[in-house]
Amino acid sequence: MADVLDACGTTMKGFKTTVNNNRVEVPLSLFATSDLQIISPKNYEYEIAVRKNADNTYEALLMRCTHQANQLIPTGNGFLCSLHGSQFDKAGMVKKGPAEKRLLQLATETNDTNLIIHI
Repeated sequence: MADVLDACGTTMKGFKTTVNNNRVEVPLSLFATSDLQIISPKNYEYEIAVRKNADNTYEALLMRCTHQANQLIPTGNGFLCSLHGSQFDKAGMVKKGPAEKRLLQLATETNDTNLIIHI
């Protein structure tokens, strides 16, 4: 998968959507241009990174550092915490501490037109 996020140290513009009944819906067509998207739910503290896999399944990661709950910054290789320098790979695994736990993976499902993320 090509790197789709800049390592510039600022968050990229996420797809803005709303939360309804602890669910976020994202059009599947959003993934036509890139297999990795940042989702910005309205009135929700953290963004969500969603990756489309080769088998047309999706993985959603809450972009909250598992060390001290800081919003993460997407980079070309994963995610960075600007608070204490923790780094996570694209799958949410810790590459560098002080974080010790992987990122929270959120459950997903699809219907004919949307990806549904359960938060």
